[in-house]
Amino acid sequence: MVLDLMVFSLMFLLDLAIQTPVNIYHCFCLLTSQIIPQLEAVSLTADEVAMISDGQFAVDLLYQIKFLRVSEYLNESADFFHFLQRFPYSEKLHMVSCNLKELSPYEGDVCEDRDVAMMLPRINMLTLQGVDEMTHLGEQGCPLHHICANLKTLRVYQCDSLINLSCASSYFRNLTTLDVWDWKEMVWLIKSSKAQCLEWLIKLRIRECEIMREVIVSNGDESTHHEIIFRKLKCLELYCLQNLKSFCSKNITLKFPSLDEVTVSNCPTMENFCGGALNTPKLQMVQLLGRWAGDLNASIDS
Repeated sequence: MVLDLMVFSLMFLLDLAIQTPVNIYHCFCLLTSQIIPQLEAVSLTADEVAMISDGQFAVDLLYQIKFLRVSEYLNESADFFHFLQRFPYSEKLHMVSCNLKELSPYEGDVCEDRDVAMMLPRINMLTLQGVDEMTHLGEQGCPLHHICANLKTLRVYQCDSLINLSCASSYFRNLTTLDVWDWKEMVWLIKSSKAQCLEWLIKLRIRECEIMREVIVSNGDESTHHEIIFRKLKCLELYCLQNLKSFCSKNITLKFPSLDEVTVSNCPTMENFCGGALNTPKLQMVQLLGRWAGDLNASIDS
């Protein structure tokens, strides 16, 4: 359960002060010395982020937090990423309705080596929900190594300005689950030249992206990137993609040696799965469509 730090603090102090004739200062000392250090999950708003950043809590007070949720943080400066350094043991980060244009601690076009580069080495799950000002996730020139080095699960929901996923081969090298929901501006997810950075995915789910036409789009040079292998992908789910025409329409070979579960639901304009060769040796059924015509392309086309 995620705990709202300030609400919990106020309720704890009032309850303790009412039930026992102790000084409120002693209650606060008990709270900060014994209660908060035991927390493993906490939810913070912008005001509470500011309080912590201003030093109103000891630096090591929140070290043991493993799940951090931040909501309504609208400051676009790089200070937020320095604030995150206070949570070196965090494993899950959930950002809701925050106003961060780029998920990077760097300012300007050139990213230099800085202490913040590895400030969240333990993060394995990142959820972005309603981060409306961010247009690209993993923009070239601003590495995500400070968050994504060990990232296994990435969930991106209702980010209205996000256009696509842009990543170098090392950004998401450990990513096993990618869940995309309700990107209103996304026409395609990733370019064919970058798709290999997702080769270790186990599960890919895309839902309710209204104008999406392809998952993988050609960058115009199929001769260089003529084959894409998703070595570990076992589960692919496509839901409510009203304008989706194809997973990849160009003449690119797609190989899914581990794929054994495909769900396609409410994708009324989908014409085929891919325009090139397709290899899915373990796949025998397209879920919800309820049919199998020998291969994935034929099943969707029928």
